[in-house]
Amino acid sequence: MLYVIILYGDFMYSIKNRITKEIEEKKSRFIGVATSISSEESAKEVLSELRKEYPNATHYTYALILGDTGIIQKASDDGEPTRTAGYPILEVLLKNDMTNVILVVIRYFGGVKLGAGGLIRAYSKTAAETLSICQRTKKNITYLCQVKTDYDHIGNVDKYLRENTNLIDVEYDQNILFTFKIESTRLEFTREELFQKNNFEDSLEIIEEFSEYS
Repeated sequence: MLYVIILYGDFMYSIKNRITKEIEEKKSRFIGVATSISSEESAKEVLSELRKEYPNATHYTYALILGDTGIIQKASDDGEPTRTAGYPILEVLLKNDMTNVILVVIRYFGGVKLGAGGLIRAYSKTAAETLSICQRTKKNITYLCQVKTDYDHIGNVDKYLRENTNLIDVEYDQNILFTFKIESTRLEFTREELFQKNNFEDSLEIIEEFSEYS
């Protein structure tokens, strides 16, 4: 069974490298594979490749999260009893604030039934151990901003922006318009500094937000 969930939250981490981890539970092999994805299409490609890489497996269960706010979340039991595979994997991703990631757990049935509780534990354990050895990347937020000033205060504003931000453009008209990029962690400090240097006028405006994982 496939579940599609639309939820919002602050998902801060992704992963750099593809990781594979295998465990065994009562003769069944559980192979966890985690890798980064950029779209649902790339997730489908990962699943297709894994079916070729691990042919004739009993189940190819998975969970994925896409988007900087976790807008798209999917989980698949792929034939296992409802909520015994895909949801436990998804819960591992959610607890770790992961996004733009697919985590697939491939099972080769070993002949011994695990029961619902045993399946949940096995899939959760495989997902958690797989994710634990991934090299994580953290979301960094930057803002494209603009600030206006007049010619009486251009010197202080210009000097500060050139020394403390990524200054992109300066437009000269009746007023001067500066366009620059700044990391989210420095935004409020920069706003306060510009407020003081710009004759105590708060003219900073956020134009666009960017999220990158590194």
